[in-house]
Amino acid sequence: MRIRSMMMGAAALVVAGALAQHAQAEGFENIVLSASEGAEETQATFAPDTAKIFLSADLTDAVASGSKLTVSWISVDSGGVAPANYKIDEVSFEIGMIENHVDASMTKPDAGWPVGTYQVQIAVDDALKETVDFAVK
Repeated sequence: MRIRSMMMGAAALVVAGALAQHAQAEGFENIVLSASEGAEETQATFAPDTAKIFLSADLTDAVASGSKLTVSWISVDSGGVAPANYKIDEVSFEIGMIENHVDASMTKPDAGWPVGTYQVQIAVDDALKETVDFAVK
């Protein structure tokens, strides 16, 4: 049986959320984006004062041991606070034989999340496998 692997994103200058969806993609199940760690329901929008945004996903056997998993946080449109499609942060790690879950998070910037649209991208071996859209309102 595989066990849980934790991965945390660093705080960023810009980020936030709307348009999120409970998703499933090749290699992933139960993708959840939420203001609460361990949540079972995905949130589509977040407030500018949301302390942290959490992403969790279960890996399927389609993600082979030794694969490089990358989670990227993207500011799609933050009203000019950051350039369009700006990569705020990303975290990568190699999948081990016993890992079947990934958790990532982004901490609120000091001034709060800029209002706008955002996206979390999940890639395996540099191939984009899933995107989760969200907004801050």
